[in-house]
Amino acid sequence: MNNINQPLITIITPLYNAEKYIAKTIQSVINQTYIHWEMIIVDDCSTDASREIVKEYEKNDDRIILLEFSINFGGPARPRNKGLENANGKYMAFLDADDVWLPEKLQKQLNFIQTNNIDIVHTLANVIDENSIYQGFLNSHRIYNKLKYFFNERDVLFYTNFININSVLMKTNKQIKFSEDKNLIALEDWNYWIDNLCSGVTVKLLEERLLNYRVCTTSLSSRETDTSYRKGLYLLSFLLLNKKISTGHYMFSSFFWILKLIIKNSKLKLKGLI
Repeated sequence: MNNINQPLITIITPLYNAEKYIAKTIQSVINQTYIHWEMIIVDDCSTDASREIVKEYEKNDDRIILLEFSINFGGPARPRNKGLENANGKYMAFLDADDVWLPEKLQKQLNFIQTNNIDIVHTLANVIDENSIYQGFLNSHRIYNKLKYFFNERDVLFYTNFININSVLMKTNKQIKFSEDKNLIALEDWNYWIDNLCSGVTVKLLEERLLNYRVCTTSLSSRETDTSYRKGLYLLSFLLLNKKISTGHYMFSSFFWILKLIIKNSKLKLKGLI
């Protein structure tokens, strides 16, 4: 496992009440063509059978490690940070407890990151529903593809989060952690990528769909409510106070963020989802 030509990859999975999906998620890691990994699953006080399912896998595969919290945090930031603290891999990846990797994800990304000498590689994704039925492609790069002609990659990230955390493979860096500010729940990964790019790491897209990203119809409206407006503006204020962006950049980013959410809300209303 410590062979220099086969570096260890640490996979970090926050877990909370995912009994319906966690077995499929773990199995997608076991099915990877690249076998030199450890999977750290951090349970945030699940009240269903999630932990028992993970423990059965843990018994049969010593690459799977379950860590348990005694107090629920309410979001994935602290579980991910706990996973980071315990990571042994030269590289690390993140995988939510309801998403699924395609079998060649880790091998293709490792080849890509080594060939291109970069710090972070992310990929495209398919969308599946709660019943694992294919729904199409995740179009998270649409805005990025327009803005990249006007801004550098670091600045584009202030406008739109084009990096799906479940698609990432990156060089392990324990110095940069997820913000545990509860106002950033659901946006902590966005802030994490901004912190990474501001520190000078290099990021590149591998244009293959190597992830099945699960979107449940029952959660669509909650993602686009007034809470999203507040969270987005809070993130920008957070970045301004921490001197990640200038006042002028803050004003322009805020306008863009509000406009984008107004358009999304309008589309959802037309579809009758909110």
